[in-house]
Amino acid sequence: MTLTAQTIEVPELLADIPARLGRSSVSPFTVTDDCELMLLADGGLAGYARRGRWAILPTGPVTPHGTEDLALDEVLRRLREEGLRPVFAAVPDPEPFRARGFYCQPIADDSQIDLPSFSLSGKKRSSIRHSVTSAKRAGLTVESYGPQHEEGCAQVSAAWLTTKRGGEMGFTLGRFDPEALHRTDCRVALDNGTIVGFVTWHVYDDGRARVLDVMRRIPGAPNPTMDLLIGESLLGFAADGVERASLGSVPRSKGKLAERIYPTRSLYRYKQKYAPDWQPMYLAAPNRFMLPLATLAVARAYSSKGLLSSLRRNG
Repeated sequence: MTLTAQTIEVPELLADIPARLGRSSVSPFTVTDDCELMLLADGGLAGYARRGRWAILPTGPVTPHGTEDLALDEVLRRLREEGLRPVFAAVPDPEPFRARGFYCQPIADDSQIDLPSFSLSGKKRSSIRHSVTSAKRAGLTVESYGPQHEEGCAQVSAAWLTTKRGGEMGFTLGRFDPEALHRTDCRVALDNGTIVGFVTWHVYDDGRARVLDVMRRIPGAPNPTMDLLIGESLLGFAADGVERASLGSVPRSKGKLAERIYPTRSLYRYKQKYAPDWQPMYLAAPNRFMLPLATLAVARAYSSKGLLSSLRRNG
């Protein structure tokens, strides 16, 4: 049945669409509290954050294979009818946007891991292997999230937030939501029964892929905690037949001021330890002259408490 395009206000009912139809690691972030949702005629959807006259979309529309061009045209038409300027924060393929007059610029790099070939053996992931071995030797264990872990994860997140003066960011950077943990593939790290960290993963591409989202550990947790969580997650996904995983995109460094908002260089170094394949992601702005304003709009979408608050995060 063909659906009539309409604005949707109940994202919980649509959260499975990116899991089934999303082919980009950014697709799962189409359905978040930051985004207004648009159901498309082909059964796909698009999400956007409204900032002034800008509609900031995390990525292209999530749509059935073969309908991408029609879906993109529909999204652009509907935003135009609302008087909104579209900017796409991170798209893996810039060509459909360039064909429609957009100016596309590399903005980030996605850290993709081929899971059938993933292993901690060998030289290139030796530091992760040593961290995982050290964590296990210290008595840390990893469990899949269950209701019994909710309070402990909340305490970890609250402790982590005390170290972030600007608070949580948003948009394609997930916030802690205890009600949403059961909808993700969440893994928790325990030290003698006490939760000291956790990570969440979103499903996309009809179950064939995962993307890392929330990463939290308490101050003072053993150093290898996060390596254990991510390493064990990846090994588990590989054993379950998942084809690929993304550790998330790392924005390309734009200088010291941008580093204060989001420390890209240290994040890149950390993810590089997993030896991913780096794939460019593009920001698509209406034209070259609007690129500065479009980039500012995207930054505002990420900074839920304002850019000045984000500047205080690492200042």
